[in-house]
Amino acid sequence: AKDGSVGLDANSTPATKDIVTGIETVAPLFHLLNGDLCYANLDVDRVRTWNNFFTNNTRSARFRPWMPAAGNHEIEKQNGPIGLGAYQAYFRLPSTETDPELQGLWYAFTAGSVRVIVLQNDDNCLQDGGDYYVSGYSGGRQLKWLERELAAARHSRDIDWIVVAMHQVMISTSDANGSDLGLRQKYGPLFDRYGVDLVLCGHEHDYERSLAVRGVVGGSETLTPNPVSDKKDVIDSAKGTVHMILGGGGVSGNTNGKFFNDGTGKVIVAVSDKPDPNSGKRVSTYVREKAVWSAVRDIEHPYGFASFTVDPGRHRGDITSMYVTYYNVNKPNGDLTVFEKFTLQRRRSDG
Repeated sequence: AKDGSVGLDANSTPATKDIVTGIETVAPLFHLLNGDLCYANLDVDRVRTWNNFFTNNTRSARFRPWMPAAGNHEIEKQNGPIGLGAYQAYFRLPSTETDPELQGLWYAFTAGSVRVIVLQNDDNCLQDGGDYYVSGYSGGRQLKWLERELAAARHSRDIDWIVVAMHQVMISTSDANGSDLGLRQKYGPLFDRYGVDLVLCGHEHDYERSLAVRGVVGGSETLTPNPVSDKKDVIDSAKGTVHMILGGGGVSGNTNGKFFNDGTGKVIVAVSDKPDPNSGKRVSTYVREKAVWSAVRDIEHPYGFASFTVDPGRHRGDITSMYVTYYNVNKPNGDLTVFEKFTLQRRRSDG
């Protein structure tokens, strides 16, 4: 700061502590953390900010795996070839990538009948959100890996559920970052072809979920996801993918007060060729769309997290269910209340 003081954890609030306590109250098998873990790239003392992040979450991570996706704020200046060196050093992940530059940036694991696929979106999105603009850094390797993973999961008789965890978003009705056309172009056809059940994101600092979507609205220049049903409580995920934005992990700049209230969202459709001299970032071009896919938003509460419980069913070919609960972590005392519950269902793949 100009007065000589050191800014630390500038993007953190006391809710980051309450979220960890809340997760331990639910005590899941593992916890997915969808990017922008501590915003160290924005702080003066990045190492100390990372240290504070681990000091906080070790209260939970010592009991259960915390499985991260790298977001745009993990891309730090002077931190390896694409800025992700700190993230790659801090986390040991089940990556199959042999190139050290790409190690740990995307990976997958199986829990019961669920295949979880974790992506690093700055490779495939348009928006310029990190210390470096690294769009396309893998030369298509990540996308090829994703398609192989999706195909293997959907053809396996042991896997019923495909869950994708990533940072930037394909759906949003917040006047913050907005949806990213790059992800819709590259991921949308793959998620449709292989019947992804659930996509979990961060990036927007709010909570929103979509109806089940498959394909795009005809004639839409923004590739608007097409809702296949208006059901919000019990959803057949074999017919469409539900997207969830879980961005209420304790960050200071909430966007739950920035939702458009006219039934629209905004989509990044391009970025400038060169960075803006003032911001140092490539400028996004936005187009508004009718958010026909939007199902539920939490306008009132900034902070929260979701839990997922899988009922595998009783016999071959039975119906399997995933029960989803979204909890608010309430200011100022961190108590939990249930904001909403819904259920995903599909037929088991061993039928």
